[in-house]
Amino acid sequence: MTPNAQEWRRIWAMPLFGGIDREKAEAILREHGCTTCSFADGEVLMSPDVHQKRIGILLKGEATVTTPDPGKETLLRFLSADEPFGIANLFLDTPFVSIIRAKGACKAFFLTEEAVRALLESDRVFLYRYLSFLSGRICYLNRKIGYLTAGTAERRLALYLSSYSLAEFSLNTSITSLSELLDIGRASLYRAFDKLCEDGLIEKDGRRIRIPDMEALLQAYQ
Repeated sequence: MTPNAQEWRRIWAMPLFGGIDREKAEAILREHGCTTCSFADGEVLMSPDVHQKRIGILLKGEATVTTPDPGKETLLRFLSADEPFGIANLFLDTPFVSIIRAKGACKAFFLTEEAVRALLESDRVFLYRYLSFLSGRICYLNRKIGYLTAGTAERRLALYLSSYSLAEFSLNTSITSLSELLDIGRASLYRAFDKLCEDGLIEKDGRRIRIPDMEALLQAYQ
């Protein structure tokens, strides 16, 4: 089904579409069969087995991104509402490299390959936004590699917290999910939080995190 009026407003408010010709873009998206789809908890939104070339935007709910390894899937990141996914999917000669699975009920808007190519060819602002998003994903993956290979639990956690680039924020994931994301045990993660708090590098109140001095946190775990 096509997005409703409220969903169109959410779509146009996303950075990927900032500054584009909305009337022209909506006509392109409608013409090329872009639709919304609802998913139940655990359902797959995108995977190597789904051979559709498309981009998704999560409109409601959450999802996980994991590796497709049959033995042990590795959690790569979480998706929340308003986040695009599968951006590089259109230009891969190989199947999509991740599995995106609903974390609770969610709803997504899917852009077909034809629609995205038409937007890229007709709207230079969208082209720049698209390239900017891809660049951001590359930076994120570099950070991900950094804190997965960082060594100690404290260093992995410190690098992860610094990736928020904010002095104060709320964690967008549970301790269990964060331990999977950083590939460390829950007990080790709790001890790492305690250590960073004891050293005065962070302040923690539930999921609320405050970093008094970002430079000090990074220097402590270079």
